[in-house]
Amino acid sequence: MFGAPDAATAGSTTPMGESDSSPAEVGRYVIDRILGQGAMGRVLLAHDPVLDRDVAIKMLRTDLDISPEMRAGLVKRMRHEARAAARVSHPNIVTLHDMIDDETLGLCLVFEYVSGETLKDRIAEGPSPPLDMARVAREIGSALSLAHDAGVLHRDIKPENIMLAPYGAKITDFGIARVPDSTLTRAGGLLGTPAYSAPETISGSNFSPSSDQFSLAATLYEGVSGMRAFPGDDAVTVAARIGTEEPKPIAQALGLDARVDQVLGRALSKDPVRRFATCEAFGEALAAALEIGTMLDNRSLPDIPLGPVPAARPMGLWASVGLGGAAVGALLAILLLSLMRPPAPTPFEIVSARAAVSPSPPSTSPPATTATRARYKPKPSPVATNTFERHDAASQDAAPVDASVRRDSGRADARLKDASRDVRTVPSKEKDGGLQ
Repeated sequence: MFGAPDAATAGSTTPMGESDSSPAEVGRYVIDRILGQGAMGRVLLAHDPVLDRDVAIKMLRTDLDISPEMRAGLVKRMRHEARAAARVSHPNIVTLHDMIDDETLGLCLVFEYVSGETLKDRIAEGPSPPLDMARVAREIGSALSLAHDAGVLHRDIKPENIMLAPYGAKITDFGIARVPDSTLTRAGGLLGTPAYSAPETISGSNFSPSSDQFSLAATLYEGVSGMRAFPGDDAVTVAARIGTEEPKPIAQALGLDARVDQVLGRALSKDPVRRFATCEAFGEALAAALEIGTMLDNRSLPDIPLGPVPAARPMGLWASVGLGGAAVGALLAILLLSLMRPPAPTPFEIVSARAAVSPSPPSTSPPATTATRARYKPKPSPVATNTFERHDAASQDAAPVDASVRRDSGRADARLKDASRDVRTVPSKEKDGGLQ
């Protein structure tokens, strides 16, 4: 285990002095106590005086009565674990700090120390809260996918290999992991734990990222429900159920959404092709289903008392006066803007200005004789005495105003107004003198 007691002695610690086989120091690390031990190895809590931090040191037991060949095989497995742990770096995978090859103690692996309990310890207390398991599903699924991308297969995902730290879950124990160019096998036996092994690994040792997903699904199934997906009293019975039976639905009994059973059933499929594409995708899907189920479960929602709705507050006198003043001010501003805007030119001013600035076309008629001028002598016109009369006289000679004249000829306003003031009617007497 990485920084956690072995499955056989989970939760137990042995102070130094009660075990004669435990050293006082390993390299520069000062041993504090035994965190746990199993049939083959033990995990010690130690302190690093150089970096001033606690670490967990994993080593083989020195009192093992085994052959040199078996010991050499165990040492090889530990080196393999170190290689696997060194290839991946993820917040939810326990970090390998150091490796020491001591002449007396043998190979020792130094991992980060993770305080907390294992998922197996949590399951012993009953089903875990759905939101807690949703978090574990996301974190462990992401960590496994990262390991798979690096070419590392864990091959032994189970509740005792998942640590529940205050800041997140962590995967431990890559002891039988497979890395590229690995030759680690177990002659005549099964790699992994039968209760969490995929059917293809039991029948043919066909390990893959999909088989790690099956093991994770069986682990999370047990975490959510508190019972194993494939129970049995012995490995043979468990293996037979994994290969032939489907896990029992748990969503309805736990008050969860039915999609929890659907997601778990897909990840626990007998056919690896039918499972999720990655462990991360499976973790996200299960977490979403668990969260939906929690929101739909009314029993998990606290009753929030609703107080009386406050009445609408009446508007005060000064507030009313201010609002009315603002409205009057807005109306006055609109009126002033309309008065300050210059008036648009009238059709008469536009036509008169155009007649003044446009040159008259040359006459094509033959010159008139004296008799002709006498025959068609125009009648004298009264002299315009004021502005209005001059405008009337000019209007008699102007062409009718076209109905399509635009009122938006703003660009020629100034020139049109100046030209209109120059329009004058020639006196009749001057015309008569010229014709006679």
